Amino acid sequence: MKWVIGAALRFVALGLVWLALSGADPANFAYGVVAAAAATALSLALLPPADPSVRRWPARIWGTIVLVGWFLQQSVIGGVDVARRAVWPTVDIAPAIVDVDVTLPDGPAQQLSLLLMNLLPGSMVQHVKEVDGKPVAEIHTLSMDLNPKVQWETLQRRVQQAFQTTNAADS
Repeated sequence: MKWVIGAALRFVALGLVWLALSGADPANFAYGVVAAAAATALSLALLPPADPSVRRWPARIWGTIVLVGWFLQQSVIGGVDVARRAVWPTVDIAPAIVDVDVTLPDGPAQQLSLLLMNLLPGSMVQHVKEVDGKPVAEIHTLSMDLNPKVQWETLQRRVQQAFQTTNAADS
């Protein structure tokens, strides 16, 4: 049953995305159905549906909204900061590498947080290594002024709220 619900919800969501991107042109409706079906099949193969606990949906939806808002805010602030550093007469960068603890459990939430960190201006996850049996992300930053450790911890917390998951250390 969870596969049917998961497939239906994903198909509807991906179909709506296609409609928004295509301008809802009826001449291309067949392409949209095929694209949404293919994307649904791929998403089900890559991320099988979990048990549908409807009572957690409001918290997940709110957590996702908060994550997207925070990410957009950080992207704008970071982008302005990186642009300022690039055009300033004296280049104001001091590259550094910071090790940060990965507290999210292995899986989609952890992968999303690693990907989003790469999209935030001025930072990049170089790789994840194991230190004393625990995952540690190695983050390259343009400057310690960007507070990569605080940014990473906040990002993980926001992703955890969106996924309604527990930390790896808690489990």
